[in-house]
Amino acid sequence: MKTYLILCAGLLTAAAVQAQQPSGVIEYEVNSKIELGQFKMVMRSADGSVTTSNTPPPDMPNLITFNQTFTFAGGMGKLETENGGNMMRKMTLGLPAGGGPPGGVSVSAGVAGAMAAPGPVGRSSSLRPPVTNATYIDLLNKRYLSVLTQNKDSVVAGVWYSEEDYKPAAEIKTSGRTKTIAGFRCQRATAVVGEESFVIWYTTEIPMLFSPVNGVWPPQGVVLALESEKRSYTAKKVELKPLPDAPSLPAGAEKLTAVQLKEKQRSIMEAFHNEQLKKLQEAE
Repeated sequence: MKTYLILCAGLLTAAAVQAQQPSGVIEYEVNSKIELGQFKMVMRSADGSVTTSNTPPPDMPNLITFNQTFTFAGGMGKLETENGGNMMRKMTLGLPAGGGPPGGVSVSAGVAGAMAAPGPVGRSSSLRPPVTNATYIDLLNKRYLSVLTQNKDSVVAGVWYSEEDYKPAAEIKTSGRTKTIAGFRCQRATAVVGEESFVIWYTTEIPMLFSPVNGVWPPQGVVLALESEKRSYTAKKVELKPLPDAPSLPAGAEKLTAVQLKEKQRSIMEAFHNEQLKKLQEAE
């Protein structure tokens, strides 16, 4: 009987802690520089020849803008990037010399946003990638859970995830400067993670510890804006409100190591690129 009572008390305590956690939604606007390693291109020229390249065309923008939404309740959060964290685009970059049918370029990258813009006489259309990415955050146990979902013909073919603990910021300095972001009073600080230096703005008016970038931590509270030479995040809207359900991992998700998860995504995308290449070759 004593063991049973102690167990019940523990469960009630955990439930009480979860019930006390804030809930709501934060919408971030993200700007990110594009790295060369994020590209995989399949090109078909006017003469029908098909080639691949990891170098973007000269008129490809080197900065993309997209949205991320952080939903949180019960001590769990979910950070979602529009388009599932991927954008693929099929493009026509222009007419070849002397006229004739234009060649096509298929571009994919592992980040969201408008990954490519056509040339002056070009056109483009989005392609649906075979995978989506989402990040779940265990706010109570301070862990990031990266989730990869494979889709085939609009049906989920597999779900995998890996865990990563919160990374401590290598260096952080606070200041007395303040400003208001999305209706919340924020304080300024700087942080250095590896070779990347950040300016962060955080609020202590939301009682939890969260940053959209692992390792870029304030002393306390929630990061509503951060900026480095490579990327920036700015909260455009913050709503503290009850949610019907707390975010949770998809049912049946298989746990992998971070290395295994990265290799899983690489193999799925490689198979998809090969399939697109085959379709271009068969179109001739």
